[in-house]
Amino acid sequence: MSTNRVEYLFDYFTLTNYKSLLELALEKGFCFIVFTDNFLADRKDILWRHDVEFSPDIALKMAQIEHDLGVKATYFFQIHSEFYNIFDCYFSDILKKIKLLGHEVGLHFDAHYYGVKTENELTRFIELDKNYFEQVFDCHLSVFSFHNTNSFILKCEDYEYGGLVNVYSKYFKERFRYCADSTGYWRYEVLDELLKDSSVRHLQVLTHDAMWSTEVLSPRKRVMKSIQDNADRIKRQYDDLLPMLGAKNIDDE
Repeated sequence: MSTNRVEYLFDYFTLTNYKSLLELALEKGFCFIVFTDNFLADRKDILWRHDVEFSPDIALKMAQIEHDLGVKATYFFQIHSEFYNIFDCYFSDILKKIKLLGHEVGLHFDAHYYGVKTENELTRFIELDKNYFEQVFDCHLSVFSFHNTNSFILKCEDYEYGGLVNVYSKYFKERFRYCADSTGYWRYEVLDELLKDSSVRHLQVLTHDAMWSTEVLSPRKRVMKSIQDNADRIKRQYDDLLPMLGAKNIDDE
């Protein structure tokens, strides 16, 4: 009798296996490119992308693994996230560290935050978020990904909106196979099977930070652990701060 652990490959989604997948891609001759690189039809190109959803801390661990292997990826950060505040110094530093490791940074755009209904609105609000992001972090953005796609968003297939390249555009859909770990399991095809398939010459891979962990866990437990780890960090930050301020940290006893 099959279990969720077997059916949804819980053992697959560890950071140790994540490294193995990158090594497999290199072994199979894939060239890691970013979305603004020139596309070469006769080369095995792979677009490796991260939508940072829950834990920039885990994203940094993944970025370090990639850096150690000489691999370049693109990290898409939200500015309206319910799970992390990219403008908090702690997370801003993580973004900067990922850039220093040689990775690209893009905008993970949340159309739902603005209630976007038309492509004109889409262009306007992407440009608004882009300009704010660039000013705060003193950087240049070139590309964006959508957060939580719906039927309207998936129909927005222009190559560019608001001055940023659209990773969901028809251009990439027509040229690259797609593999995603959304919600903690392979939604379409299993990644290592695609990497081993000699007919796959061009591939876009989407990963999410908290869908990977150091230990074998269910997808929900991976996310819950990432949330709890961040909560514990904030608690420690509070406890450490009061003595620095010369203040009392009063508890029940």
